[in-house]
Amino acid sequence: MELWRTRHAITGVPGLGARPADPDAAAAWDDLDARVRALTGRRRPVHLAPPDAPASVMIEAALDHLDTPTGPLPDHPALRDPLGIAPLSHAALDTRRARRALAAVLADVPLPQAWMEEITAPGDHEDEQRTYTKLLTAIGDYRRRHHRAVPDVLGPRPASLDGEECDHLTDAIDLYTHARVQRRLGQLRARTAA
Repeated sequence: MELWRTRHAITGVPGLGARPADPDAAAAWDDLDARVRALTGRRRPVHLAPPDAPASVMIEAALDHLDTPTGPLPDHPALRDPLGIAPLSHAALDTRRARRALAAVLADVPLPQAWMEEITAPGDHEDEQRTYTKLLTAIGDYRRRHHRAVPDVLGPRPASLDGEECDHLTDAIDLYTHARVQRRLGQLRARTAA
């Protein structure tokens, strides 16, 4: 990167500077930028809400964990297959699996994995469906990283620092379930009153 900065007399901005207009230089810039991003991939921080935070903050913190970028980006040439197609990231696969679960719930067909049966199904409300999908994505990510194959949603609590993430996801599941039950009770009360 220092060679690029020296060769292109970049002194006023950090990093590689602006993308050049020349097609050859732009291609070289794209390649170098992809390599830098792949080699400096950030580890995913765990977003933890305070223990006394309201339910919405806890759920948002669990969902923010999912939205934080991880590792090398799939546009790096080293991550492409021989045909030049970048493979899907684990996060994309987890999201796809969660969307399939949502579609299965809405179509009233069996879910893709047994552990998904333990999460309360969303209703017709779009926010519930979005939260359900993000929650399943976060749980799928956790299960993959911790090699969980048991039907229990999160499996046994790890003794290491990952135990905090397990507790956080457990709280998010409980808060989501509580919110879903409260909404359903509200709907039943409104229907009974009418």
